[in-house]
Amino acid sequence: MFNLSSNFLTHRDAWAGTFEHIVSQLNAPRTDCQAVLPQAAPLRRTEPDETKGLSEFQSEMVQLAAVLNGDHFLSSFPDEMGKKMSVKEAHTYVQGTVSWFITASKEAIKP
Repeated sequence: MFNLSSNFLTHRDAWAGTFEHIVSQLNAPRTDCQAVLPQAAPLRRTEPDETKGLSEFQSEMVQLAAVLNGDHFLSSFPDEMGKKMSVKEAHTYVQGTVSWFITASKEAIKP
């Protein structure tokens, strides 16, 4: 397809072993595999509460969004601000910030 001069891309690729010896030993498809996977356990057993405070990870996502938005320079948006937000407030803030950042990035690359 690419008209390469070799069947291998690199020396490492040429050195690597194959699985042909394993596949060639099989004279019928395997039958020991499950046909249906078991049901996955739910991540939570209760309904989400968007009024709760943020986890450490969620707080770090708010801080990352603040950097994208430039809010981390403002004295009105200290690092603790993300820790005082509810999950719903943080979601709205991060979603708006990322949306703005993507739009600004697309505008910046226009000639």
